[in-house]
Amino acid sequence: MIKKIFLSIAAAFYFTGISFAQDEVEALRFSRNTHLGTARFSAMGGAFTALGGDVSALAFNPAGIGVYRSNEFTLTGNLLYANTDVSYMGNKMNDYRYRFGLSNFAAVGVYELGQDEGLVSINYGFAYNKTRNFGERYSVLGSYQSANTYLDYFAAVANGEGLGDYEAKMAQDAYLIDTIGSSYGAISYDETQGRQHVETTGGLSTYDFSIGGNVSNVFYFGLSIGIASVSYEENNTSLEHAQDGNVSDFQKFSYYRGYRQNGIGYNFKFGAIVWPFAHADFLTGLKLGGAIHTRTFLSMSDEFTSYIDPWIGGRSYDRATHTPNEFFYEIETPTRLMAGLAYTFSPSTPGGWRGVISADYEYVDYSTITMREEKSDYPADFNEPNASIKDRYRATNNFRLGGELGYQSWAFRLGYAYYDNPYTKNAGKNGIIKDGTINIYSGGLGLQVNEMFNLSFTYSLSAQKDKGYMYYYKNVTSDIKNYAVHQNNFFLTLGWRF
Repeated sequence: MIKKIFLSIAAAFYFTGISFAQDEVEALRFSRNTHLGTARFSAMGGAFTALGGDVSALAFNPAGIGVYRSNEFTLTGNLLYANTDVSYMGNKMNDYRYRFGLSNFAAVGVYELGQDEGLVSINYGFAYNKTRNFGERYSVLGSYQSANTYLDYFAAVANGEGLGDYEAKMAQDAYLIDTIGSSYGAISYDETQGRQHVETTGGLSTYDFSIGGNVSNVFYFGLSIGIASVSYEENNTSLEHAQDGNVSDFQKFSYYRGYRQNGIGYNFKFGAIVWPFAHADFLTGLKLGGAIHTRTFLSMSDEFTSYIDPWIGGRSYDRATHTPNEFFYEIETPTRLMAGLAYTFSPSTPGGWRGVISADYEYVDYSTITMREEKSDYPADFNEPNASIKDRYRATNNFRLGGELGYQSWAFRLGYAYYDNPYTKNAGKNGIIKDGTINIYSGGLGLQVNEMFNLSFTYSLSAQKDKGYMYYYKNVTSDIKNYAVHQNNFFLTLGWRF
């Protein structure tokens, strides 16, 4: 029975713009990192694979810990203002959400060995960094229509899946569909208008325990044990109501779906930074870096709740509710490969102009994501989602660029990050072409208050577009929802070196 529920949820919700099942949508959601972290790290686009010297770099290249010459503690606050525009059936809606929290806290220690050749120091540290934020809110407004409505969708699901499908059963219990001969049909209605309101929260975070070293001030190495924490919560309410003056008994219904996911896992990171011309008279500032992240092995738990509240013939009927048991399963995210190039410009006079230019390349193949069954009273079959992952996702090439220009106690920073589209041409249906490209633009300021304390402030804008359906089943489908999501992030970091 639970397998049937699982498969019907996957089929029903994949193209609603949300997903209430353990399927390929979840697999991508928890496998895709962008970057938050400290204000300096975010301002420079996260391009620190060859730089290091920033605690957020430990989430990307643990060799960055070897660059440290002194102990450090950092704390970063983050304010998210997420703005979403949705276009649906010719109607445009805008909504927004604020979220405040920590995007970084970390401590690094340096143990000097008292020599300039060989192993100069052993460095160790702990860093918490947020790598993605799911905070969002949006609303959808449709137009009045006399066919192809949510009511028709419920009837189509009942005809295709039978009353073993939880949506079909709830719709029947709510008197929204009924038998017509040997099939099911929607309750009689004239014209209805659909609405939808969605709120999401949660994010991806990593806790990295790192150790590294400095060899002759030329070669830096590091490794990390990472503890990954993932969470996602979505509250989705769809409504459909009859137009004033309709003669049918149907007046309205609200359909709520709540989905909560939590997971924890682990991975390993290895990295190196090389300063090849550290003692030469040319290309002195050039640094090269590389890192590899193993798969992250996540243990997940999901909880899904839904209900329908109908209003028919002037009265409200008791809600029809579906509350399945909690699901347990596993996700293995892809291996990540990173390479970086950086060049630093030193001032010719004390306190003069100085600068940094850095670039990162990251390779991630999302078609290698794997979902597995975890021991559970209600196991699910993941053969179909794993086949969909290979068919719908692809390898990506991501790029991050950053620059810093400093003068005396001030530093001015700019950055850009491009996260490639993870979808293949098979990811969408019925004319939808999925594009998951993310562009992040950032800039910020840094101030060295004194020898010990520094402050940094950054603003970044993450822009992404998407498409989806309010409901979708075979020949009954809503119009396409077009999204434009803009995440405005503000960062403030306090750093203390001693």
